[in-house]
Amino acid sequence: MKAINNYLAVRPHDAVKFNSRDALFLSEQRKRISNRTVQYIVKQELKAAGIDSSKYSVHKLRHTAATLMYKYGEVDIRALQELLGHESIATTQIYTHVDNDQIRSAVERNPLANE
Repeated sequence: MKAINNYLAVRPHDAVKFNSRDALFLSEQRKRISNRTVQYIVKQELKAAGIDSSKYSVHKLRHTAATLMYKYGEVDIRALQELLGHESIATTQIYTHVDNDQIRSAVERNPLANE
């Protein structure tokens, strides 16, 4: 949060394109950066960190973040669905690797499980 707040202090606020005002990151044209730009930046940063960028991608990082939020952050699957922009909850379930242990645990936590 500190890094984001520091960035927001220097982020351009004037002449931002109308449909980009709610975007966190802006291009030099003061509009929302594209998905391709995000992919390029991540690839460059992976290389700079000495990480093999052929093994990692924006998609894999997104997938990992969603899985960790679901498994360890106790983020509700519906909240993840909204965050990831999935139309179908089935896509989110596949994306987060809902495993048998999680399903079993959910069933066991059901108040009616022991009835």
